[in-house]
Amino acid sequence: MADYEEMTASKKLAGFIEKNKKAFIAILIVLVCCLIGYIIFASVAKSNKSKNLQALDEISYELTSKSSDLEDAEIEARIATALEKAAPLTKKGGVVGARANMFCAELAFKQEKYEDAANYWKDAAAKAKKSYLAPISYFNLATCYENLGNVDAAMENYKLAADNNDFVMRTHAMFSYGRILEAKADYAKAAAAYTELNDNFPSDSWAKLAKSRLISLKNEGKIE
Repeated sequence: MADYEEMTASKKLAGFIEKNKKAFIAILIVLVCCLIGYIIFASVAKSNKSKNLQALDEISYELTSKSSDLEDAEIEARIATALEKAAPLTKKGGVVGARANMFCAELAFKQEKYEDAANYWKDAAAKAKKSYLAPISYFNLATCYENLGNVDAAMENYKLAADNNDFVMRTHAMFSYGRILEAKADYAKAAAAYTELNDNFPSDSWAKLAKSRLISLKNEGKIE
């Protein structure tokens, strides 16, 4: 009986497939076309990414090549040209856009154009939120805000960098976060930040500096 029911079910399935064969073939064709389209898109995207990163490297090379003997005016001219050439790349998404914005941010910072540099670092962070480039961008954005006198924004971005466990300058960011809290006379939070740094990274040079600040704050009666 079970064999009979199985055969009947198989016949029904075969009949259904035969009846709807054209529809199945059409669906299969669509799926194959989608797969081919995705492969082509991924290939083109990878190629464009490589070309754009190569273009950025070439801009950087043109900027720095044989520059040691250049006059200040010539260096400024090169920087202006580099910024102009890199501008279209800063509009790209992903790692290309992030790296292009980082490149422009460094140039603007060297020119002491801190607001421009901050905007570039902000865009770099937005385009690289889930990569190792994000905390680097947050840290440098914080530095720009400090130079602009915006200590609250600086503190916020130092904290973002400090919260990233993989950031190679994490202890520096943690100390800078505490330093700004101390400058704002928020001694309790500053002490908490310094303590966290000292407890988690006791042998680090920034942790040792944090420990010295804790001692100073206690001696000055600002914390218990």
